[in-house]
Amino acid sequence: MKIKKLAPMIIAVLLAANAAFGQTISVTGQVTVFTDAQISLVSGTDLWNIQRTATTTVTNGTLAVGNTVTVQCASGDAQKIKGGGAQKKE
Repeated sequence: MKIKKLAPMIIAVLLAANAAFGQTISVTGQVTVFTDAQISLVSGTDLWNIQRTATTTVTNGTLAVGNTVTVQCASGDAQKIKGGGAQKKE
């Protein structure tokens, strides 16, 4: 088998293994927005955008804008934006 054909197959297997055995994380913060597809939380000065999938669960609190909740999800489903939740000082 040629290396050019083998490399994409190896990458696909590694990505599938990461999805199957990926780590989970828990994020606690104040809900700013939530939809059927995504939850956005402010935790300190950071903004977290979490994709809602079959494995995403709210483990503490009630999902409503302004409430503080803890969300557990696969690490690949969460994106942290540093300073994205910072309030403007006036």
